[in-house]
This record gives sequence, C-alpha cells and structure tokens, in this order.
Amino acid sequence: MLRKRGFWIVTLILAALIAGASYFYYTSSVAAETVAEEDEVQTSVARLGEIVVSATGAGTVIAASEVELSFASSGQLTELLVQIGDEVKAGDVLARIDDTDAQQSLVNAQLQLAQAAMQTDASATQTGVSFDDISVEEAQINLELAQADLDDLLNWEADPDEIALAEANLAAAEASYNAARGQEAASSTNISVEAISVDQAERNLADAQAAYDTAYDPGRDWELNDSRHADALEAERERADAALLQAQESLQIANLNYSATVSSVNHSSSTSAQSNLLSAQQALVTAQTGPTEEEIEAAQMSVRQAELALQQVKLNQEANVLSLEQAQLTVESAEEAVEQTTLLAPVDGTVTAVNYSVGESASGTVIVLADLEQPVLEVYLDETDMTMVGLGYEVEVVFDALPEETFTGQVVLIDPQLVNESGITAVRALVELNADSFAKPQTLPVGLNATVEVIGGRTENAVLVPVEALREISTGQYAVFVMENGEPKMRLVTVGLMDFTYAEITSGLEVGEEVTTGIVQTQ
Repeated sequence: MLRKRGFWIVTLILAALIAGASYFYYTSSVAAETVAEEDEVQTSVARLGEIVVSATGAGTVIAASEVELSFASSGQLTELLVQIGDEVKAGDVLARIDDTDAQQSLVNAQLQLAQAAMQTDASATQTGVSFDDISVEEAQINLELAQADLDDLLNWEADPDEIALAEANLAAAEASYNAARGQEAASSTNISVEAISVDQAERNLADAQAAYDTAYDPGRDWELNDSRHADALEAERERADAALLQAQESLQIANLNYSATVSSVNHSSSTSAQSNLLSAQQALVTAQTGPTEEEIEAAQMSVRQAELALQQVKLNQEANVLSLEQAQLTVESAEEAVEQTTLLAPVDGTVTAVNYSVGESASGTVIVLADLEQPVLEVYLDETDMTMVGLGYEVEVVFDALPEETFTGQVVLIDPQLVNESGITAVRALVELNADSFAKPQTLPVGLNATVEVIGGRTENAVLVPVEALREISTGQYAVFVMENGEPKMRLVTVGLMDFTYAEITSGLEVGEEVTTGIVQTQ
C-alpha cells in the first residue's frame, strides 16, 4: 500500500521562507555559501519515467449475477430437468410442480367468466342478446307504457262515442243484472216448493210409520189365531208395509228434488252481473268526467317507478360489466397460476444449486442460476486506501491458483458503506475482468481467491524527481531547489502523482535539471 507522506524540511530553509520572499532569497544565498563551506549538498537530476500509484486488496471470484428461482406456491415437484453445472438459456423449462389444483381453478374461473359474459356481453350468447339487454329493453317498454298512460290521463277529453258506448254497456250490464236477479228469484220459489214437498213427505212418512206400528203391535197377535180377525189383520199389515215403503220413497225423492233445485241456483251469476254493472257505471263516469287526481297521481307514481326500475337495470348492467372484468382478471390470474407451476429460466446462466428432488414438496428457493460468463471479483481493501479506489479504475489481478498469470479489469462498483470483515473495517468493491485478459472463463470458478492491485494513478514519460527534493510551501503547493551555477535556487513547481520514492513534476522543471535532495553533514 502506497500513501502520501510529509517531507522533511531543512530548518534553515524553513526559517528563510517564513521570513519573507526577499529576505528568503538573501538568506538562502548566505545559507548556501555557509553550507558550501561546512556541508555537502545532495542532488538529483530530473528524468523521464513512470509512476504507478496503487492499493492492494484481497478478492474472490463471485457470479456476476445470481437468481434464486422458486415457484409462486408450494407443491409436489413432478419434474426436474436440470442439475448442478448445467448451462441454460432464458425461457428453458427447469422444473414443474403438480398443477392439478391450478388447472381446476382455471376451469372454474373460465366457467364464471362465461356466465358473466352471458349476463352483459351479447357476443357471448348464441342468440346475440345478453340478459342485461333484455332487462334494459323490458324496463324501457314498461316506462314507455307508464308514460303513455300518464299522457292519456293528462290530455283527457270527453269522447261522445266513448260515452255512448259506456252508456250502452251500462244498459246491457243492468239488463244482465236484472235477469240474474230474476233467475235467482225463480230459483228461490222452486226451492220453497221443493221444501214444502219435503215437509209433506216427512209427514206422510210419519203417518205411514204410525199405521205400521199399529198394524204390527204385538198385542194384536192374538187376532191371527182368531179366524174372524186373522184375514183382516193380515190385510191391514200388508197395507201398512206398502204405505210405509211408499212414504219412505216419496221422502227420498222429495229430498233429491230439493237438493237438485238448491244446487241449480247460480248465485255467482248475479254477483258477476253486479260487478259488471258497477264497472259499467264507473266506465260511464270516467267517460263523462275524466280521470281523478288520485288516478293522475297513481299514474305519475307508476312512471317514476318505471324510471327508477330502468335506472336500476342500467346500474346492474354497469355492475355486471365490472363483474365481467373481475372474472377476466380471475381467469388471467388462474392462467398465471397454471404457468407458475412451470419454472422457467429468466436469463441465461449456469445452475449452481438444486434444493429439491422429484416427489418432494417444493417451497422456497428451488434452483439457483448464476451468470458465470463474465467473471467478477468481490474485493476488500483497507479503509485507509479509500481514496485510491474509484469507479473505472484499472485493476491487476493475480490468482493464488494461477500465480504466473496477471489478469486485468476495472472497478465497476464501490459499496457506499464501509464493511466489517473479521473485525477489520474495509472498503468493498466489485471488479469486472477484461474478457481479453483470459482465454477460458471456466478456469475461474466461483470462490477462487486473488490478490488485487487497484491502480489509483499511472503516468508515463513524466518528469520525475525524488520526493526528498520537494518543499511544501502550503497545502498542495510545492517548490524545489534547482542548482544554477553551483548554487541552489528555489523554483515553484506543479506536482502530479507521487509514490514513496518519486514525484511527477507537470510544470516548472525540465528533464536534466539538477535539484537538491538534502544535506549530508561532514562535521
């Protein structure tokens, strides 16, 4: 490691500089004569040469870039198509996981998309009409009908023909109602007659039953043993049997006739006729007087409801469009999930790690790809050499395993933060090797160690003097003592690069001129 150091200054010359320029030249001449008498002045001749300022660090080959590849979700590894060391191209299939669930999700998403499309996209249906189209058209028709009804009420005018028709309808309804009432009255009379017949049949049955009971009275059985009365009793009993049977049958017939008469009466016809009569009366009133305020308000309300219904349908249509877009996004997401069951190489590279085998549940990093085409070194230098490192600086590299070869490169990155390695604070930088400095990149495996020389500055064919010849007048300003006619004369110079031994003079001194470098005491 090379660094700038302070230079020793002859006490006598420093005192002369501090005293002032004119006094300095005076005293320097005197000092030179005194030195000439007592001490020997060392000198050196300015010459052409090369200076290289550098900082040394340790480096390790790393991948230019490294990509850790994983599946979007965990799953059973079904295919593994690469192994460590394989070189792959961008887009190559590296591995696959079980895609059963992802495929099922895609099918479901596609079905939902088809349903959403039928709701709002006419092109998605065989009929060329969507459900939303039908709903909107129905709502518009309902609104038009409601508006037409309202317009009719608001623009109503009496129509003589309508009034005449209403009057005729009313007369017909009244006639129908009266006929129905007359029929009901006749039916009521018939029911009364049949009821009387039933009553008469019931009385006849009672009489026949009494005669029967008398004829079959057990107390008269003795008459059967008396020839004088036996024939008469038997004849009486026969008559009682016949009369009772006839009375029973007559009652049944009377009941049937009554029931038939009652069931034949149609009360609904009069009710219907009355309803028709009321409707005809109302129609006549309407034809004569027009709509009421309540009817107009009801029609206005119907129009408003139809308008709201149409707006609601249109809002539903907008919502269905959003649902369709959401369904499309869901399908895209499901398709992406299916694609993500296949692991593709995003870039060209070399497989440096495979973390799972077929049949295992893969989660996290499955494969690591590295770019080994362009060797890169990770370099660490002492923090005191921080000023010696810059982007684009030239670098010379000697690998521990290849000590006879020197590789070249450039600094491509400097970590803005100092790092601590093994308790030592260091500058971290990345160096990219020049492709023409080696023939086979594969001979530089990752992890290969090297000594790295970062060239902080280089100059060739420069005017050089020993650093002992420099006299620092102020920060960044230097002078030298040039021997003229055997005497040292101070001259301001511009200094370029410096190492421990030599300094580059960019102006103020020519090649071949002799400068002082110090004093050798002889006493």
